[in-house]
Amino acid sequence: MAYDEDTAIVLWPEYFDINRTRAEGRRVPKELCVEKPSLDMIAKGAIVLDLDYEVYEDKCYPSDWIAKRGCVRVEKGKMKKSEILPRIGATLKDNQGAK
Repeated sequence: MAYDEDTAIVLWPEYFDINRTRAEGRRVPKELCVEKPSLDMIAKGAIVLDLDYEVYEDKCYPSDWIAKRGCVRVEKGKMKKSEILPRIGATLKDNQGAK
């Protein structure tokens, strides 16, 4: 499936930040989180899952609108957002250990 901006899923770095609580926006278990996830790391996770994506560096997470950390939008594909998030998190965790 090709990338469609209208149906794309937004992935914020805050979803994968180990230093955030669930109330502050973390969406995956701490076992799948890393410290200071970057947009490049999330984009690499999308590549591993074979998803088309676009990086938006000038976007702000709604509850932290001062910090412009950006976001990655990925194609919806055949997976739900609840399936994509842990898989991206596992990829981030694996790539962090490789550094």
